[in-house]
Amino acid sequence: MTAARYETLLLRHPANPILRATDWPYPAHTVFNPGATLLRDGTTLLLCRVEDRRGHSHLCAARSANGIDGWVIDKEPTLLPDPEHHPEELWGIEDPRITFVEELGKYAIAYTAYSRIGPGVALALTEDFRSFERCGLVMQPDDKDAALLPYQIDGHFALIHRPTVARDADRLRTPAVAR
Repeated sequence: MTAARYETLLLRHPANPILRATDWPYPAHTVFNPGATLLRDGTTLLLCRVEDRRGHSHLCAARSANGIDGWVIDKEPTLLPDPEHHPEELWGIEDPRITFVEELGKYAIAYTAYSRIGPGVALALTEDFRSFERCGLVMQPDDKDAALLPYQIDGHFALIHRPTVARDADRLRTPAVAR
């Protein structure tokens, strides 16, 4: 029996990772999990999760003309947690997913907000990745890793997300085996 062979669809860039914490213009412990988009001017934007030395995350933009090198990283965090106005962000924000919503003329960023009650999905809107309109939680804890679809379906926006409590709910619904 011979093993099936598949065409390689994606290749890792030889310089992977293309951005590291040492590239950051301010102290960063780790850089990972960026949301990515191609801006209208053809620039590639990565909205990176940056973990500080406390272990709390924020988001920071890096821009490149070709998406491979020549990255220009914002000198300061692009989107910091704001627990005073958004208590769901007490322990940081991470895992951004970027969608351009044409009918709004804005980019929607779905991200995970962490607090004492767990991870929840929050949403922010921007036109330029410099100023943001926070919409707050759109999926209550325990939920994360969401992406907004770019158009409405029957007059409603749809969100793909990952509830994290399903394992507990499944365990509670599993009937006991009679012995």
